[in-house]
Amino acid sequence: MSVKKIINSPFTWAIVGFIIGITLGVTTLSVSLLATGFGLFLVLLMRNGPAQNDSEGMLFASGPSLLVLWLLGFIVRGILL
Repeated sequence: MSVKKIINSPFTWAIVGFIIGITLGVTTLSVSLLATGFGLFLVLLMRNGPAQNDSEGMLFASGPSLLVLWLLGFIVRGILL
């Protein structure tokens, strides 16, 4: 599997979001990392160019998966701690 496919995968972004959420919770650093992640998501969209039918869904799912799994991560953190 190529590095580009790994970076474009929403599962990679989701794992990163979950790790940030579960380790840092809702802190200034966590929100800063999330904002940086969204900035990188925009860069990812720009570098991939116009949407194509075969990869459009997986590509656009990366940003929301980052947010949702970050949210799930800090919920799990709140339940466990």
